[in-house]
Amino acid sequence: MKTTLVDKVILFLLGIEHVGFGLLGLITPLTAAGFVGFGLNELSAYSEVRSHYSLFLIMGVMAFVSILRFEWLRLTYVTYVIVFGSFLIGRFFSIFADEVPGSMLWTIIFAELAVVLISLWRLRVPGNQQL
Repeated sequence: MKTTLVDKVILFLLGIEHVGFGLLGLITPLTAAGFVGFGLNELSAYSEVRSHYSLFLIMGVMAFVSILRFEWLRLTYVTYVIVFGSFLIGRFFSIFADEVPGSMLWTIIFAELAVVLISLWRLRVPGNQQL
């Protein structure tokens, strides 16, 4: 099988987004942490931000590889569902445990939800169900 044009566009956009954010967090963790209001007061905090953003970088690379190698497509979409699905669980828990978030956090929630729903949609396409 070959990667469809729809999948190529989706994977390209996911790749650009996550390679970009991944590199941002690896190179300038203070900037990345500032997006969500984190202060990096300890050296270990820089490591935490870099480690999380390296996950985004790897996921972006996976998206780019999936454009060229169909065998990676299903694994890539499943990875996006698991990672961003788990982020959404934590964010929804936080809404009930803390308080209703501001507009920035709602934007993040909707973006993550869109990634999960699009990935689930592409996993259900008959040609993409093969390993």
